[in-house]
Amino acid sequence: MNDQWGIWSCWSKKFCFGISAPSAKVARKELYKKIGKDAYKWRFEARKNKTNHEGEMQNDYN
Repeated sequence: MNDQWGIWSCWSKKFCFGISAPSAKVARKELYKKIGKDAYKWRFEARKNKTNHEGEMQNDYN
């Protein structure tokens, strides 16, 4: 399994925006491109997420 990084919302406790990137830095850049300066809010953080064999992200945090 490949580790991918996604954007986790601490407020809603789930991955959001459908971002899947090979590193935390790239995931943060993609978030900034998508929502602008709101990406700097405390509620968004880059977290590692595993992908299954079909490439879909698995949410291990619920």
